[in-house]
Amino acid sequence: MKRFTPALLILTAVCMMALVSCEDEKEPVGTMFSGFMTGYTDSEGYMTVLNDDFGKQYMVREKSDKLRPDTMYRIVATVELDENKTALIHQMVPALSYVAPESSEIPDSMRVKDPVQIESAYIGGGYLNVNVIIKVKKEDTKHSFRYAHLNIPGRTEFTFYHNAYGDEPVYSKRAYVSIPLFGYGLTTNSKVFLSCKGYEEDYAIQLTYK
Repeated sequence: MKRFTPALLILTAVCMMALVSCEDEKEPVGTMFSGFMTGYTDSEGYMTVLNDDFGKQYMVREKSDKLRPDTMYRIVATVELDENKTALIHQMVPALSYVAPESSEIPDSMRVKDPVQIESAYIGGGYLNVNVIIKVKKEDTKHSFRYAHLNIPGRTEFTFYHNAYGDEPVYSKRAYVSIPLFGYGLTTNSKVFLSCKGYEEDYAIQLTYK
């Protein structure tokens, strides 16, 4: 099984997603960065506030695409800051994010574990954030993909269910996953686990909740 240390996973996430370091206290004007964020819409459905996963909040200076009013979204966004530290959203992609069902609640027909590729994983903003690659034969091929919590006493562990329906792994499609970690009784330094089937080796990832 592939075992990643938390430091390596965080470094990978920062390098690949171009995340702003949580140690950076000031961003120069014109800074552009990307990463997992929580976005909030106003009463008209426009994204007006962005919270990154390192405790910083930004007001959005221009109207985004219209979404559901007064709603919180987990997204992966590329933003640019102006001299007032307000954010211009250049690109915004929704992340798959919902309270994880127990694995026993997933129908047997959907508990298929075809392989995936994990590019990066880290805990931030109260979420387990994962950058996932799914390989398909054609770009418009339909696969089913979901996650669940494993009912293991004394352990907070999640897994991915992926059904490729016999499709051949040729091209790569990216998925962003943001699993809420609220409600599991986690405290500082609690361990969070993620296990799933990989294309070459299976994954057994351990991360520290902070």
